[in-house]
Amino acid sequence: MKNLLLGNSLINQFIQVIPITLFIGIFYIIIRIIYLKKKRLQINYKQELLYLVFICYIVGLFNLLLVPSNFWSRIWHLIFLGFSENPLVGKFEFSYNFVPIFYKVITGKYLLGNWVIKMIIGNVLMFIPLGVLLPLCVKKINNKNILLYAISIPLIIEILQPFIGRNFDIDDIIMNFLGIIIGYLIVIYTKKLLKQK
Repeated sequence: MKNLLLGNSLINQFIQVIPITLFIGIFYIIIRIIYLKKKRLQINYKQELLYLVFICYIVGLFNLLLVPSNFWSRIWHLIFLGFSENPLVGKFEFSYNFVPIFYKVITGKYLLGNWVIKMIIGNVLMFIPLGVLLPLCVKKINNKNILLYAISIPLIIEILQPFIGRNFDIDDIIMNFLGIIIGYLIVIYTKKLLKQK
């Protein structure tokens, strides 16, 4: 477990945010139980489980995208190895990319290698759960405004990233947008199939 929390690979970065995600999830459960009991509301366990998954997903996504890179890696180094290095040191340098990777590939300026394909697929997959969970947890999400959410959420994330030392990348916006739309379409077509049955 220690090695999983101290590494710098993509899998390590995902595992490093699980403890804080679980902590927030448990905190949310306590607050939610107190709220429901105080209001004397009937508990819909399926819906509450969906809300819990949504909260944990948002916390995990926030930690992966809007916390300085290697922040949690440095925190775990501090916990396990006693490093006293500030987790924010040297984290406020950033770069930007306004030219989509597809344009670079078409014009021959870039080769579509394994790393690029993994980056593209990863950025799509990371946001499919958001596209699934948004219409299930937020009543205001519908066919008319999903495009607005699918554009604005990745755009806001990318605009904020340079302020915490991460990079602005137009490819992330495009791939995250596609992930949300794919997730939303999964929900819509699943509901249609269930109605037909």
